[in-house]
Amino acid sequence: MIFRFLRLLFQTVLLLGTLFFLSCDPKEVVTPAVEEGLFINEIYASGEDWIELYNSLETSKDIGGYFIYDNAATKYKLPSGTAVPAKGFLVLLCNDLATGLNTNFKLTSGGETVYLENAQGVLIDRIDFPAISNGQSYGRYPDGSSNLAVSGNTTQGISNGNSQTPAVLTTSRVPLVPGLNQNVSVSVNLVSNIGAASVNMLYRFNGGSYSTLVMTLSGSAYIAEIPAQSTTGKMEYYIEVTGTNGNKSYEPASAPAKVLDYLLNIDVLPLLVINEFLAYNTSCCPDTAGGVNEFDDWIEIYNIGIQSVNIGGMYLSDNKNNPFKHKIPTDNPAATTIAPGGYLLLWADNTPNQGPLHLDFGLSNAGEDVGLFYIDGRTIDVYTFGAQSENISFGRVTDGATTWKSFATPTPGKTNQ
Repeated sequence: MIFRFLRLLFQTVLLLGTLFFLSCDPKEVVTPAVEEGLFINEIYASGEDWIELYNSLETSKDIGGYFIYDNAATKYKLPSGTAVPAKGFLVLLCNDLATGLNTNFKLTSGGETVYLENAQGVLIDRIDFPAISNGQSYGRYPDGSSNLAVSGNTTQGISNGNSQTPAVLTTSRVPLVPGLNQNVSVSVNLVSNIGAASVNMLYRFNGGSYSTLVMTLSGSAYIAEIPAQSTTGKMEYYIEVTGTNGNKSYEPASAPAKVLDYLLNIDVLPLLVINEFLAYNTSCCPDTAGGVNEFDDWIEIYNIGIQSVNIGGMYLSDNKNNPFKHKIPTDNPAATTIAPGGYLLLWADNTPNQGPLHLDFGLSNAGEDVGLFYIDGRTIDVYTFGAQSENISFGRVTDGATTWKSFATPTPGKTNQ
């Protein structure tokens, strides 16, 4: 009898211990306390980031000493005297300045979590926001509600209204690099089709007046076709989405000041080739643009023609399916012109701010593409490579030839041996 009692007692203690352990699991999702009537109401995370707070109470709310953060290790404490008006809004700028209403952190457009705590460290609100594009925000509709959504336009410091503006998620066109006499199909996906009254595409050719095409829903995408053109020039277009609430959003967000476009071009492609590259640089061939030796990936272009070629306005990419990844600047022809039989070295270092020969991507030593594309996206030269070895380049033998090999002694800006 005693044995049975002890066994029962042991099982009970074990069960309670297990329940206690589970309740302390650090991965447990904490439900914020919202009794204070204060909410993270809207978030913008694509440039000049900001967070809007909303006070649902009938009286002003003092939030001096409250904490806002996206990393618990570096919470930002709001200064004394900070208040949110009754039924009003307060905007915090997320810019790393760490003073006043400027927080000590920035936001990422790829999505993350923002937390709000009171002065006692009690969680008041948290928002897990998704990826949001330029011109879009993530907020509560209506203010202070539990209905969170991406909106195609922002309402910084004012009411979000009762419903969000439909927002564009992705746009694409086929073909990506059109030619003369080709129709171009443009496809648009919205974050949600709910609340969308219409989706239109406006387009113009060679600076003429804009024409409007009504985009029709096919599956989950809205589609319209830009008519074929028989002459060379520049096609510009943008998307206008109208919600059932009458609000409009655009893609690009600042259209028509900024638009999408493609070129129809029949230029003869220049005689340039990807001649050599190094995708795993740890001690060879330093880049000194930053004032110190940086061992960055690089790409060498060789001019096999008899005329100088300025590659300003052309594109480099590490993905042959995305020829428009990095556009070579056009404002420094002295730096971007390749003489006949000459070489040009470009640094794949993710630091385009260092100059016209620095790209906004790096090369993968596991293997990928490296390509040079004309101003309209047509392929000048592209090469797909496999896994690379440390400090060993890969190039043509000899310059401009069709055979490739590894070089234990890289030759950037010089003839391949």
